[in-house]
Amino acid sequence: MVDLTRPLHSGIPYWPGDGYGPFRYAQINTYERDGKAAGLFEMPEHMGTHIDAPNHFVADGTSVDQLNANQLLKPAVVFDISERAAANASALLDSADIVAWEQRHGQVTRDSVALVRSGWSSRWADPAAFRNDADGVMRFPAVSASAARLLVLERGVVGIGVDTLSADNGEVADSPCHRLVHGAGGFIVENLANLEFVPELGAFVLVAPLPIVGGSGAPVRVLAFCDPEER
Repeated sequence: MVDLTRPLHSGIPYWPGDGYGPFRYAQINTYERDGKAAGLFEMPEHMGTHIDAPNHFVADGTSVDQLNANQLLKPAVVFDISERAAANASALLDSADIVAWEQRHGQVTRDSVALVRSGWSSRWADPAAFRNDADGVMRFPAVSASAARLLVLERGVVGIGVDTLSADNGEVADSPCHRLVHGAGGFIVENLANLEFVPELGAFVLVAPLPIVGGSGAPVRVLAFCDPEER
């Protein structure tokens, strides 16, 4: 079992903008004073390792509490673009990467979850480097519209996962990957960790979100199950 989830604390990277701010945790009960410990946390839906439900970009899309449990435990396929991303922060998973993967492993399985390993997670401890937006534009590896179209509309995957802030990088207008995936009823998981320990083929992934009623997303615990000999 490989935990693909980032721990939540006030120092993690997050998407900039109105209404966003650092993860907040406050102690409301202490053992010394109350004989028990309890805390309060506050965060946007789309922070840390989280899921984007279809209603994130589709007006009548499924909310996170309405996602079918059968969608959330699926075979995983992993695409590795880390070599290209090391040389180009704006590297995208493209349809050619999927074709090359299929030449090695066969066609992507319908109803699987496609995970994209870019190596960008090595920057997680440095929020400025993870956002990579010194000039006001975030540049990080993501998923092209053509790859999203091939995976979701032609191969029938139920979701896409990335180890970056978003499946659409900050240079692209109108979030095409999100709109394609959500328009087809699929979900997106962002800010994954430890994808280097998951094989390209053969693993299963469990995506377990908080079922926020009407929510467009939620924090998730993501676990991958795989044969150690396949890693």
